[in-house]
Amino acid sequence: MHKDYQGRGIARILLEDIMKQLEDVSCIQLIATTGNEPFYEKMGFKKLKTGVAIYKDPQLAEEYLESNNH
Repeated sequence: MHKDYQGRGIARILLEDIMKQLEDVSCIQLIATTGNEPFYEKMGFKKLKTGVAIYKDPQLAEEYLESNNH
């Protein structure tokens, strides 16, 4: 969401509405943009124990994927 509109509760209202519409599904998975994890945690989302993804865009891969250097 554009910074001019943050802090007004708009995302919370939208997410609450989406979650109400999905109340009968057994699982909701979400990929958050960097820095927004605390918002989703406040909304009840928990970090997954497992999760995998493929990002074809190298910049997105760098931002969102864990390093394979163990």
